[in-house]
Amino acid sequence: MSMLKLGAAVLVGLLAPGWVTPLAAQLAPRLSGTAILEELGTAQHELSARAAGMPGSSLGATSERLATMSEALRKSLGKDIDKPIDIIDAKPKSNAYRAHAASQRVQAFLAASKGCLDTDATAMADALATTVAQLAEASDGAKLPPVVDAVETADHRPLFVLRNIPGKTSFALVGANLFDAQCEDPKVTATDAQGKPQAVQPKVTGVSPARIELELPAGAKLDPGSYVLHVASRRKAFLLGCGAQPEAVAVVQVATPARLSISYVLTTTCRAGDGSEKVGSPIAGTMPDFSGGNTVSRQVDIGACTDPLRYTISAGVTFADGRTTTVGPISQIASAGITAGLPAGLTLSWDPSVRQLFVRSGANSCKGVY
Repeated sequence: MSMLKLGAAVLVGLLAPGWVTPLAAQLAPRLSGTAILEELGTAQHELSARAAGMPGSSLGATSERLATMSEALRKSLGKDIDKPIDIIDAKPKSNAYRAHAASQRVQAFLAASKGCLDTDATAMADALATTVAQLAEASDGAKLPPVVDAVETADHRPLFVLRNIPGKTSFALVGANLFDAQCEDPKVTATDAQGKPQAVQPKVTGVSPARIELELPAGAKLDPGSYVLHVASRRKAFLLGCGAQPEAVAVVQVATPARLSISYVLTTTCRAGDGSEKVGSPIAGTMPDFSGGNTVSRQVDIGACTDPLRYTISAGVTFADGRTTTVGPISQIASAGITAGLPAGLTLSWDPSVRQLFVRSGANSCKGVY
């Protein structure tokens, strides 16, 4: 085959659908003002729908603030609304980046708050409200504006609520233009919603332009309320050295664990000496207080029954606000365990081999709380 024919064959192969489709699928369109406004509109609509199921939360007010933010961005963009935001003037570019960050945070909230207890979901909503307020009120005109799109745990789960836990707490801020390798590391300080410095400050443990990793010391006692993280970074300019950049802000909420009271009734059916079945007296009790992130257990004495045939369990859950719900009765042969689903992805399990009840967080438990 001549070199000309070989080149034509290679070109045809490259243009074949099997080659073109994967390449096209790898490229996302550049972020434009129009795309960000569509994101904000979707975020506002979905947040408003979620607010209907959470009366008394801050979600309705946050949805309204997104609408105001959208209108302000539309005016700021003007004739550049359809252009990629990277090539427009600095001030509308900064506004667009922050609006994009707000919509990203809303979508993270909507996904992470599914299956949460009302108290946890409300605390997450408060973190979101403060985040959107901080983004909406900021004003700068940086050429490469630093912005935090997400706060996440070390294993990349969206993070909205921190609790006081015994060990070290590691999490990260994720975004754009957070670090310039030609300058010193960014500084991150924490305040409350009013700007008062927090008693416990985060330690920066790792940096990249898109990620700042933080750590809180073991045993740190955080005050309930907003934990606002202020990122102060610097960027190298030609002939001018490293200059201060506009502040990037992220927010998590500090909240005490949502307490649940879980009661149970266990009934044992035994084999009597004459081979008949005898139902024992119900054994009622209460599990240790459950706070949503731990596992609690209770040993149950089934009395004089030496040859159990069946176990039957019922459970009741009382929430901090006084609401109650019940599960069961559920029966199973004595050699098999029993697992009952409880609200918010929790499970109550009976293990007959050790005669213990367990309450655990399941796979569908609240994902936005650390």
